[in-house]
Amino acid sequence: MSSKATERLSDIARWTGQMPQSVLALYALSRRILPVRSMLSLLLALAATLAFAGGSVPSSQQIRFRAIGAVVAQRTFSLAGWEWSALGQKIDMWRRGQAGQLTVEQERALVLGYIEGIRRIRQAEAQVNRLVSGTQQSAELDHARDELASLRERQQGRRPFVETVIQRQVGEMLTETGLGIGGYPVPPVNFTFTEPPQILITSPRDEIRNVYTQMLVPDIDSAEAGDKESAIEEQANYSAYITKIGGLGAYPTMVVDSTNIVWLFSTVAHEWVHNYLTLFPLGMRFGTSPELTTLNETVADIIGDEVGRRVLARYYPEFLPPPETAQPANRQQTSQEPEPERFDFDQEMRETRLRVDALLASGDVSEAEAYMDQRREIFVANGYYLRVLNQAYFAFHGSYATGGASSSPIGPQLQELQRRKTPEDIAGFLHTVRWFTSGADLERVLEMTSP
Repeated sequence: MSSKATERLSDIARWTGQMPQSVLALYALSRRILPVRSMLSLLLALAATLAFAGGSVPSSQQIRFRAIGAVVAQRTFSLAGWEWSALGQKIDMWRRGQAGQLTVEQERALVLGYIEGIRRIRQAEAQVNRLVSGTQQSAELDHARDELASLRERQQGRRPFVETVIQRQVGEMLTETGLGIGGYPVPPVNFTFTEPPQILITSPRDEIRNVYTQMLVPDIDSAEAGDKESAIEEQANYSAYITKIGGLGAYPTMVVDSTNIVWLFSTVAHEWVHNYLTLFPLGMRFGTSPELTTLNETVADIIGDEVGRRVLARYYPEFLPPPETAQPANRQQTSQEPEPERFDFDQEMRETRLRVDALLASGDVSEAEAYMDQRREIFVANGYYLRVLNQAYFAFHGSYATGGASSSPIGPQLQELQRRKTPEDIAGFLHTVRWFTSGADLERVLEMTSP
């Protein structure tokens, strides 16, 4: 090899890291059979390839991640593309400004009409499904499809106006609680009704920990989800779980159509909290550890539920759930037969999670998985049709510390902190937790504010 060629190779090696011997051998071969210009092109291509590959043997985890990526290839969701399109629609609606001319009663009617439209679309979809699976005449099926298309078109026409109304109502409540500047919440409440992407969660089998997350397209059905979960478990030896989500903290945020008005306003406010927290340390660290993910999600749950309740109390009081009333501890027994105990999903799920944690901690992976299968059957028998109950399920749902799938103390701790700051002081609570960078910060503040 000539000295000039060696110098060139050394230069490229300095760009990309030390080249392996196989590359040097390939260079020597190419020098004999390729002209100089082609040889240099080959070297540059090899250098670029090594730069992206890292020039080293991939780790076992990287190999697993590549296997997972291959399973869900062609079914991933482009968030950037969606946001670009959604922002364009929001700007167009802002320019038109028509929703700002409505009275409070007209706004109420618009929102309630949209929710009724969702209900009618669900009924029409069910009718089409019944006809498709049956032996009905094609003319009847065609009529049902036309009716469904008409309902969807009508719903799509009023969707931007309904979004604007809900954004104003939630934003007004946030500003009143002290979470705004100059009469406007920061950042502005901005969401769109859409079918959010589904999400893939994977966890090691011997512990509950989210190690790989991927957004997938919305139209993956249960059968396809099960096939992909099985393929991931077989090829990567990870527990896998694919599920729909109710919203996503993009900008604008995504919120799925729902006839549940309580859930709707709570979710819009929940997703706004995520956008707000991205401006502060707590949100900036979202996803960097299970503990910080749980902190973020639980704060959003607490604030979202309270803001949603206040919006309902002002604009839709007939839908406000009654406050929970505690039963007296010493209530007298009656002569009536006691009512059968109601299946408490959260309590049963928390019991399941704690038992699974204990089994995995002792290394009994197979026993833990068998136990989760048995528990899933119990949930299904009581009307909770869980398709999957595994480590990845808990890795996802366990990040919401106020739910039964979590074994984290963060939920009760945050609720206690909110009580100490008084439940009415939403801004004070959020202004405190937004600076947290770990669970230790929460424990420190609780110690400082102990009664």
